Amino acid sequence: MFRPTDHTAELSEEEFRLLRDLIHERFGLYFEDSQRASMRARLAGRLQSLDLASFEDYHHYLRFSPQRHDEFSHMVSHLTNNETYFFRELPQLQVFADHVLRQLKDRKGREGYRSLRILSAGCSTGEEALTLAMVVYDSAQFFWNWDVQITGLDVDDAALEKARRGAYHQNSFRALDPTLMERHFVKQGGVAQVKDGVRRAVSFRQGNLLEPTSFAGLAPLDVIFCRNVLIYFSDSATLRAVRQFHEVLGPGGYLFLGHAESLSRVTDIFTPIRFQGAMVYQKSETR
Repeated sequence: MFRPTDHTAELSEEEFRLLRDLIHERFGLYFEDSQRASMRARLAGRLQSLDLASFEDYHHYLRFSPQRHDEFSHMVSHLTNNETYFFRELPQLQVFADHVLRQLKDRKGREGYRSLRILSAGCSTGEEALTLAMVVYDSAQFFWNWDVQITGLDVDDAALEKARRGAYHQNSFRALDPTLMERHFVKQGGVAQVKDGVRRAVSFRQGNLLEPTSFAGLAPLDVIFCRNVLIYFSDSATLRAVRQFHEVLGPGGYLFLGHAESLSRVTDIFTPIRFQGAMVYQKSETR
């Protein structure tokens, strides 16, 4: 989460380039030349916390310090916005409920499988993963001995702590219908707690979308939601992430991206399916 600071260190072009390349290599996030001031503002607080004099010192710390892995975890909280809320981009969720879940239920019924595996990739503070659990629950299609597992994956440990608590303030409910609030939440003082029936279907784990080990034990997935994450990635990092999604999705699995995100210039390993107000990508059923 971005926290401004009054640290006075300047970020030179060379320091910016070194940090940008390191961040891109590690997380896939890419900062344009025009974003040098933004990077300085986001990371200056880390220099203050570590008592470092310059961004050159900070780059050296990230490369060689024995505590560099812990610092990468702190750093990413300052680089990402964690902007999310319940039932975001409703047309996509409608396609998920009305088309994708029905297709999966019918297909798995024919094949004799009674499991549903969904991943919220880049889940931030958990609103999307929990929304998906609510949609599955409200579809009333996956009771009676169905094994439903929804996983939220994010690189930011601080965001995941909030997700695991399942308690949210008003800003997370800007698109939530009051009937859904009553059905899925219990109000406790100034926060609303997600009810246990929904929370039991969702687990959260720390991981990097570019690292195969982060997806260990998840395959084969039926659906991946990765919305409003890849807009911060370069094309090369997007391709790495999408290839990883393709690997862990089962045959015929579905990928949802944000409405401003597209794979058209990156890869053709998924088949785009156009619905009214939403685009969905599907993995071939034969590979």
